[in-house]
Amino acid sequence: MRLALCSLALTCAGAAAAGPAAPPANFAADFVQTRTLPGFSTPLVSHGDMGYDANHGFHWEINSPYHYVFEMNGKQAHEELPDGSKRDLDPDQTPWLAAVEHIFISALSGNRAELQRYFSLASRPASGGGNELTLTPKPGAIANAISRIEVTESAPGRPQHLEIFETSGGHMDIRFIPAEGHGKP
Repeated sequence: MRLALCSLALTCAGAAAAGPAAPPANFAADFVQTRTLPGFSTPLVSHGDMGYDANHGFHWEINSPYHYVFEMNGKQAHEELPDGSKRDLDPDQTPWLAAVEHIFISALSGNRAELQRYFSLASRPASGGGNELTLTPKPGAIANAISRIEVTESAPGRPQHLEIFETSGGHMDIRFIPAEGHGKP
């Protein structure tokens, strides 16, 4: 779950890495996530939607092949597990969640200096417009799980494609289809 939440936090990391343009006040998209794990021949493909609103927070919902919801707003985080059970997560009592929250807020607020506390950032123009970003974790807890993250965005804070390369050999590929106005933060 920590890796999944870290990927959520980094979904909009390009907003901070891209430069002076302000990130959007909100963003909504459908997504297709493909997760491959070492030792498994079949990847897990899930479908869902996500939304971010500066006033209401972040919503990530997997709709297929199971149902899962994660929401975060300031000091509150909630999740609904596939079995229907719900739980609150307290970032102050969960150090890894506090770090994810800090990275997420830094990325969405465009605070590149804060994001650079955790990652080395490299940006280059993407073919067809936008930016391609590579985030390489600095030594520490994130670097123990993730070797690098690659983000393609159409504009700052507008991700199209996110790839997470894990130190274990696992790989997460998330493709976003903008769906303005339907996010559920």
